[in-house]
Order: sequence, then structure tokens, then C-alpha cells
Amino acid sequence: MNIQLIFIALFILNMASIWSTVSLKKCEWYRMPGIMIFSIIPLLTVFFEQPRFELDFYWWRMAGIIALVLGLGIMIWSRFNFDLQQKMDTAGPYQYVRHPQYLGLVFMWVGWWWVWAAVYAFYFGMAFLALTWIEAYLEEKLILEKRFGDEYREYKHHTGMFWIK
Repeated sequence: MNIQLIFIALFILNMASIWSTVSLKKCEWYRMPGIMIFSIIPLLTVFFEQPRFELDFYWWRMAGIIALVLGLGIMIWSRFNFDLQQKMDTAGPYQYVRHPQYLGLVFMWVGWWWVWAAVYAFYFGMAFLALTWIEAYLEEKLILEKRFGDEYREYKHHTGMFWIK
């Protein structure tokens, strides 16, 4: 269980490092590795000693595989439509939700945890999900609303953060 707490601490430290590259505009080289670490740390939590759920593994695994494929599909679809650097993107998955890449990650993480049926990883995963929501919220408040102003606030009014409005 202590290893799960270490993963959460590393996740928080990585988030802070990513935010410092964005806000201070220093160490830009860390942005891509930081995003990869952000995506991978929750997946590693299942490989350490922990109890496993004793439910019907077949259905948990099938649900997990469906969630993994759905999350990967959302990630790929949103990546092809991602262009928030120059203009605000409201096409593709961005017409339905404001953070489809985070939503894809959430589906992938939850599906991965279901496939492995790892108790601690799943429970500590709720902390990862809360931290991901905080990441998305801060991104909106500190970057996107400043960059796009009223246009983004109007977009926010019509689309959900992670779910379709």
C-alpha cells in the first residue's frame, strides 16, 4: 500500500513540474516527458503486491477492455483535432466535451484497473482521477480563459468538462 502513496506523490510532483514549465516558461523540454509520465504512472500501480477483487473476472476484464479501447479511441480522435495553441478548437470531440484527452485517459486508467482487478490500484486511482480533474480545472482557469477570454467562457457554457451537456 505504501507504494501506491509513493505513486500519488510522484503524480503530484510531476503535475507541479508540468505546471512550472507552463507558467514559468522554463524547462520546456520537460513538457512532453511530463505528459507521458502523467499518463503512465497510474498504469504502473497494478503491478505491485496487493489484494485482487474476487468478483467475476471475465466480466470485469471485458468491461475493462471495452473501457480501454473506448479511451484509446477518444485519445486518438482528440489528438487529431487538437490545436489549442493557435486557435480554440471546437471541432471533433471538442464539440462535445472540453477535455476529451483527459476523458480518454480516465477511461483507459479505469479499464486498466478493471482488467487487473487490483484493489489498492483501483482505490488509489480515485485520487489520480481527482488530481486529473484539478489539472483540467486549473488549465481552464489559468491558461484557456486567459488566452481565449469570452470565446472560451461561451464555449464552456455549452460544453461539459468531461461529459456531454
